[in-house]
Amino acid sequence: MRISRRSLAIVAAGCLIGGTVVLGVLFGAWSAPKPPLPALLKNVTAGGGWWGACPPVTPEEARAQSGRPLALSPELNQRLAQSFPSGSNEKRLSDALNAQGFELLPPCKSDPSIRVAAFNQHGGGLLFPPLVANVFWKADGAGNIVWTKGFARYVAL
Repeated sequence: MRISRRSLAIVAAGCLIGGTVVLGVLFGAWSAPKPPLPALLKNVTAGGGWWGACPPVTPEEARAQSGRPLALSPELNQRLAQSFPSGSNEKRLSDALNAQGFELLPPCKSDPSIRVAAFNQHGGGLLFPPLVANVFWKADGAGNIVWTKGFARYVAL
């Protein structure tokens, strides 16, 4: 059985294209997401459960959340509690989050005393998935923190 030059050329082209695609995927998987993580989010783990600390708006939301734990990140929660304990000034927290690349979002609809900030990475790949994080905090009428809660999740394929 004799293999023609045309067949060999087709196989060689397929191998070249396939190899290029595989290398592209591998190198894409090694690229780091942007922007880089701020100190507050380095080496945090993601928790499973209900995402967010806004009280439910509807009875359907209340039923969906009932009995489910919050998807809190233990490391992020600990850092928030240490750096911004209950009674500390909420402006110091919002300024620190803003300086680390968080975007301040509108407060919770169901309780405007609960504020929200978000950090979103983009890019990355299989080996370095991007991180999405939210920090929620409740402030009293004097602008002091009542509590903080931190959520983190890694966005994979």
